[in-house]
Amino acid sequence: MTGPARSDTLLRRIAANGGWWLAERVGLVLLTLVTSIVVVRSLGAAAYGELSYVLALAGLLAPLAQFGVSGLVARALVESPADERGVLRGAMLMRAAGCAVAFVLGAVYWTVLEDRAHERWVLLVLLAAQFATVTQVAEFWFQVRFKAAALVPWRTGAAITAALLKIAVAATTGDPRLVACVFALEYVLQSIAVWLAWRRVGAGAASAGQGSTVEWVRWFATRSPWLLASGLAEVIYLRIDIVLLERLRGAEEAGIYAVAARLSEAWYMVPVALMAAVFPALLSKRSDAAAYRRSLQSSLDALFAIALALAVLMQLFGRPLVEWLFGMEFTRSVPVLQIHVWAGVFIFMRALLSRWLLAEDLLRFSLVTHLSGALMNVALNLLLIPRYGAVGAAVATVVSYACASWLALFFSARTRPMGLMMARTLLLPFRWPELREYARRLRAEVRAGRGKPGSQ
Repeated sequence: MTGPARSDTLLRRIAANGGWWLAERVGLVLLTLVTSIVVVRSLGAAAYGELSYVLALAGLLAPLAQFGVSGLVARALVESPADERGVLRGAMLMRAAGCAVAFVLGAVYWTVLEDRAHERWVLLVLLAAQFATVTQVAEFWFQVRFKAAALVPWRTGAAITAALLKIAVAATTGDPRLVACVFALEYVLQSIAVWLAWRRVGAGAASAGQGSTVEWVRWFATRSPWLLASGLAEVIYLRIDIVLLERLRGAEEAGIYAVAARLSEAWYMVPVALMAAVFPALLSKRSDAAAYRRSLQSSLDALFAIALALAVLMQLFGRPLVEWLFGMEFTRSVPVLQIHVWAGVFIFMRALLSRWLLAEDLLRFSLVTHLSGALMNVALNLLLIPRYGAVGAAVATVVSYACASWLALFFSARTRPMGLMMARTLLLPFRWPELREYARRLRAEVRAGRGKPGSQ
């Protein structure tokens, strides 16, 4: 096969593989939203707050269960294609150790700090079920081998099965603990799905080199601490609000907030999907600093414009949407949603920032930004929740997301240029002359491209 033909085949494989992952992501978001609506309506505010609380606690320990290796497995597989089995075995051992640490810490919290431990035994079930996720590191093999089609149907089947079980259990029992048990079962179903796909496709195709499992464990152990710390900081400022709401204001207040957050966060996959498709093209312009900077700025502007439109729509139609989807009981979620949705402005821009930090080899600054957001979120939640409840938690979320995704960039000269670009983006409504000029230049580039030989 000739060079151009081989390149064209590779591009088709990448596009088809990316299409499978994107379809799974979109389908999962829609499935989760529909399931949440039914579960919320079946449980009510207080019971849904109970469910959200135990899930948030388990979620806070999830980075420990992953032990920082998830971001490294794909890299190891790409760099050592001759020893794929060794890489996966080492990652699984690291994940197993992380799950053990997470279970022990969760059990200590449940025993010492949980004032309703006898009612919230399901937290231990959720933590125990995380051991099943050890086999899910095989997902990265499917990613680097462009074999999404062999995995996605199995995982989709597991997700649909779990969703139907959640709906059935919530509708028939109304018990948040039993619904949480289905969430634990979902860990097992997803792991079984990955294992079945691996047995069918990967077991006979993965290479087995000479590297020992101990060597790969050591390799992961020397590289994972930064990612582990960053993951812990990130999950704190993403999930601590529901935990603090339940402890400071009760389960019903946590349920009111969780409904608003669920509806606000349903859109967060949009910028991730967009950047997965667009960022490789942005990187191709790095040789031209001016063009690269313009492309980054225009991408930030586009992400901000989408988030701004969604936020405005929620101001206008948030109340009827909440009442229609979740019922009149959750009318109190409306002002929470109308504040919380503004966090999306910074989450959307964060999708580009995360990839930019990776491209510029500035991963340690990811920890700095996440840590600043975590500290800000905890402090503001402790200050605002006792007096303002769910509304105070929403304000804390917006401010902490702004800190983590924008303000923290000004701490270092290396990240300050991106912070300044984001500042320009936040002034987008006042930059109409500049936007008109950009649109004119884009049309000129398109016409020039059409006029080149072979472009027709």
